[in-house]
Formats: sequence, C-alpha cells, structure tokens
Amino acid sequence: MLSFVYTSCRKNPKFEWFVDALYNQVVEENFDTSLIEIIMVDFELQYDETRKETMQNIVNNRFKFTHVEPMPSPWQGKYKLSSRDCFSASLARNTGVCYASHPYIFFIDDLCVLGPGSFKHMVEYAKQNIVVAFSYKKVWELEVNNGNIINKRETPGGTDFRINQHGEFVKISGSQLYGYSGSPLSALLSVNGYDEICNSVAGEDYHYGMRIEKLSIPIYYSKKVIFYESEDLADQGNVFLRRDPLVSDIEYKELMQKYKISIRMVPNGRTDISHLILDMLTRNKAWSEGNNYSLVELRKTKQFNTNFDKDLKTLDGVYIRDL
Repeated sequence: MLSFVYTSCRKNPKFEWFVDALYNQVVEENFDTSLIEIIMVDFELQYDETRKETMQNIVNNRFKFTHVEPMPSPWQGKYKLSSRDCFSASLARNTGVCYASHPYIFFIDDLCVLGPGSFKHMVEYAKQNIVVAFSYKKVWELEVNNGNIINKRETPGGTDFRINQHGEFVKISGSQLYGYSGSPLSALLSVNGYDEICNSVAGEDYHYGMRIEKLSIPIYYSKKVIFYESEDLADQGNVFLRRDPLVSDIEYKELMQKYKISIRMVPNGRTDISHLILDMLTRNKAWSEGNNYSLVELRKTKQFNTNFDKDLKTLDGVYIRDL
C-alpha cells in the first residue's frame, strides 16, 4: 500500500530517526507492517558498500527495505561527465519511483523525524489517493531517542511558511508543492516523474506540482502531518553544485526562441535559468523534458543507461563536462 522513498546524500543521514518514529506510529495505529516498504536512495552507497549492512540493521526487518544508489547520471556520481557532483533531487526521487512496488509514494528527506500523530493522516491521504504536501520545521539541537523527540529548538526562520498561511488541510496551487509530500504512483507516471530539466538548479518539486496541475490533478497541503529536520547536521556530507546563471536580455530572448517560448510566466522576472524553466511551462506541456528515459519502462527493466553523450549541454548551452 505505502512506499516511502527516503533520499540522502549524507554519510550520517540519521536514518534511524525516521525509521524508529515511523515504526512507533505504525504500531500505535495497529497498521500492518507488511503493507509498508522503505526505499532508501543513498548517494554514498556507490562509494561505500558497508552502508548496506548499517542501514539494514537500522530497519531490523521491521519493514520491507530496498537500499539503492541513484541511477547513473551525467550530472553526478560514478558516471558523471561534470568535474563536480551537481544537485539533482529529481534523479534520486525518480530512482525511488523505479523501485517502489506500492501504488502510493511518500518522499522523505534525510535528517528528519516524523512528528507525533502524523502517520494516521498519511494513511488517510493514501487511501484517498491524493497529492499532498506536508508541513515541516527545520530545528536546532534536535535530539531523538527511539523515534521520540526529546529536544529541539525552533526558530521562526526554519518554519515552513505555509504553516502560518493555511488551515489544517487545504487545496493549494502546484507552485506550493515542495518538501515532504505524498503522491499516487499514477500521478507521477502521468508526467514521467520529477523533471531532470531542473538538474543543478533545483525547484523540481513545485515544477512537478505545476505540471500535474495542467492535468487537472488537485494538490493539497496538510498541517496534520509534520516533519522536524535537523539544521545542525545539514552541512555534513557532500556539497552539490547549484547554478542559476543570469543572462542578458538578448541572450534570454534567444533562449526563449530556441525553446519555443512565446510568453513569460512572470513578465518582468529575472533572466536566469530557473525562470527559463518556469517559462517553459507556459507552453502547456506536462510531460518531463529533461528525462532521457521512461519511468514506466525503467520500473519494468531496471536497466539504466551508463553511456552518456560527452557533448551534453545545460539549458544555457554550457557543456556538462565543463561544470
């Protein structure tokens, strides 16, 4: 019934925080653990196979568990063309989609713990088969013992702004779908997943929201589910390249012509790549444009491409190999 895709790029993602908290609430709700699976998409696994045993010991047979590295990519990892690892949350999440065996998927970031009383609402949303974003707070001095929060220090800057903007459960626009969320597998496959056109730029989550919105798929936000995420541990591990270069007005118009964009989403918006990606959505296309694969096929075969064209370029025409 429920697939949890947990993505991490950190050596110590505090995976036990999430697993223990989830298990506690599953037991509390008397929910059948055989209906739950966790897929961990772990960037570090491709360089350290000993992590398999470490993470398996954390799960300790409480849930079905699949532990994989992100699918091969020209942007990051062992097969990258770039000299540095570039940010690509789309890659990690789509990898999780490839391995998910249940019809509803939750996307979970590392360094988090599930807030008390959240799981029962997540089950409710999965049964309703709806796309829903969840609330979160980034906190300091987070301490968790056996899945229970024993200490945290909240600051206004770490609070998801939607918490103060919305009611307990409301319908939202696609642009407000980001962070922790749940989606029916059918919604993800209807647009070929998270779009790797956002690689190195980010924004893939609300980009997904805006694309499924074009298919009239409603999106919701719930404060009944909350995640707490450690700020103290956020800087450990890998630093991924993010780039959002500003180009001249003339260059931007040339890019608009190249990608057949006739109008801008924000008329006086910045002439950078993140805005170009948004402007591409004005063409009313919902299918992913940066994925050189079909998630439907990859879910069947798990045969991932490892041979990438050395002349691949970014949206603004820079060779990936030069990043």
